[in-house]
Amino acid sequence: MPDTPATADPVDIPARQPLPGIRLIAYRVPEWGIEGPYVHMDAADIHARYAQTAGRAGDFPARTAGFGRQTEGQGLNNFLRGSLNFWLMSEARMTEDEVIRYRQTRNHSTTTFSPDKTSGVLINRPNEQVTAPAYRVTGPTGVTQLWRASVVSEAVAYCRRKPVVGWPAGWAHLMPDASVRFNRGGDWRAPGSYTAEPADEPESWGAPCAECENRESEHGQWSHPRTDRTGGACWTYTRPQT
Repeated sequence: MPDTPATADPVDIPARQPLPGIRLIAYRVPEWGIEGPYVHMDAADIHARYAQTAGRAGDFPARTAGFGRQTEGQGLNNFLRGSLNFWLMSEARMTEDEVIRYRQTRNHSTTTFSPDKTSGVLINRPNEQVTAPAYRVTGPTGVTQLWRASVVSEAVAYCRRKPVVGWPAGWAHLMPDASVRFNRGGDWRAPGSYTAEPADEPESWGAPCAECENRESEHGQWSHPRTDRTGGACWTYTRPQT
């Protein structure tokens, strides 16, 4: 499939007609399971940007994830989770080309979300999506460092945390070339984005830092928690005394 945004309006689905694709769910799966195939939102590949089209082939107007022809993937993710959990008659399905269709009830019009496949996928499963043995990470200052995959995963987890009210949210995207882009968020003075490109693992990572146990090549751009659990952060590498 070409990694290009959709340019043509998608086919509208009439009310009460089955939506194409596999069912998306957002609620907890009961112990006895769910009949038929489905994908949980925790495991769905949600792109960072979508074109949204509100259909008219229904008795009631379509609900959209915000205003306008475009919507961000995180906004769509929040919209689907909230809607599928609150409106018990609502449904959403994803087709093989990763187009998502949603309607509030069978009588409503359908909204179609067509992904921009160049925008990357929201990272919601770091252990599955951050898979290279090492990454060359370039930060806002332009400096490039070699990080272990585990450290990239930790950074991604930090960026995905829920922010304090009034602070911008962090984010992490898996790009089509398997690189990872992320931004810590946290406050309005936070530095810009980071890019992590897959790399080969070196023969040796060197001695660990005595304060945070990370390696020399992982210091200077990202703060690491100290091993003494003082609550402070370690930014610089201190070589062991010989």
